[in-house]
Amino acid sequence: MLKILFASGLAIGLVSCAMDQATEYGTTAGMSFDEFKANAAREPGTGYYIVDWDRVIKNDDDLFEFWGSLEQGALSIFSNGADIKWSDTQKLQLTYCVGATFGANKQKVVDAMKAASDLGWEKLANVNYIYVPGEDANCTAANNNVMMDVNQVNSGGQFLARSFFPNDARVDRNVLIDPSSFDPAQTGNIPLANILGHELGHTLGFRHEHIRPEAGGACPEDNQFRGLTPYDSASVMHYPQCNGTAATLAFTTRDQQGVVLVYGAPLTNTAPMTQVTAPSDGSIVPPTFSVEGSVVDTDLAKAELFVDGASYQTLTAAPFTFQVTDLALGAHALKIVGTDGAGQIGEQAINVTVANNGGGGGGGSGSGGGSGSGDGGDGGDVDGNGDITGGCAAGGSGAGLGFALGLLGLVIRRRR
Repeated sequence: MLKILFASGLAIGLVSCAMDQATEYGTTAGMSFDEFKANAAREPGTGYYIVDWDRVIKNDDDLFEFWGSLEQGALSIFSNGADIKWSDTQKLQLTYCVGATFGANKQKVVDAMKAASDLGWEKLANVNYIYVPGEDANCTAANNNVMMDVNQVNSGGQFLARSFFPNDARVDRNVLIDPSSFDPAQTGNIPLANILGHELGHTLGFRHEHIRPEAGGACPEDNQFRGLTPYDSASVMHYPQCNGTAATLAFTTRDQQGVVLVYGAPLTNTAPMTQVTAPSDGSIVPPTFSVEGSVVDTDLAKAELFVDGASYQTLTAAPFTFQVTDLALGAHALKIVGTDGAGQIGEQAINVTVANNGGGGGGGSGSGGGSGSGDGGDGGDVDGNGDITGGCAAGGSGAGLGFALGLLGLVIRRRR
């Protein structure tokens, strides 16, 4: 069966917690090193091991040390005791190229990267990702004219995407995306932009939020992190299946507060980051359903739902869940508009079709900057039980999607 895994690197790989209670990579109780090694996800091309859902280990010796540390209950080394982040100069020069490896999907990647960076992390903090199209023709890990490269890799179903941490060498500073990330059936309708929002969080140095004790140990990794804000079970960095409370990988107010503590606030007041997280664009819904949104801003005044161009409901505080009742059968346009104290607006619109046999209006569309795309999902267990091959336990999110991001991203692995 297909299992979705999240890793600790920006390797996009979704991991859905196992329905069949398969052994999890996050613990090694009763597992020999040979067994642990044989079951570890491998990245195609490099052969790197992927543990903790998206963390890269490059050789057998380091993998043995990692396995041994788990057996002994010790911590696996992730940092040298200092925060792993970009310098004040580097944070404003996060340049990247997008390779031709994506073929016809290249523009989708360009748009999703913009949504995750310009309309995502850059709206929350003083960081700057810069797309350099002139380097696309030579967009490889050997290109030192950019800080990172974004390319497609066919992982054979092992992961959706993966990325890196700021302390990685240039050769390892790549965001790799599997073709399955373009298929909503395999990502659980989490948009590509939201998947990349999670992955770019790793490139800024952020760990998975679900490794904190408050997550209940559902998806253990290590203890090499420093909490920036109170625990956030809905964070863009929290796998839904790891006792998360949101299935969309949408940014939250605490994500904003945390990144500001590390990189500072944006130099100018930005418009609200607004996203429709449920239902997903193109959904079939019943006449009465709920519309869920993620609206993040430092001076938010209100969030407003529009139905077919007319104002329907206004909320002034989260959660931004709007109730729609007895909507006529047929096609309708929905839009959430966030307005801040300066009168700036951020909005996102979707289309739905109302039918008597429509679904529940659920199915989150993901998290991401403004335009809504996601950090990945798995193509198999969308029934609420996923399986995380990096050490995640079963547990689904509100939308019943068990997802995990692998190698600092999402990792999908088939296990029999």
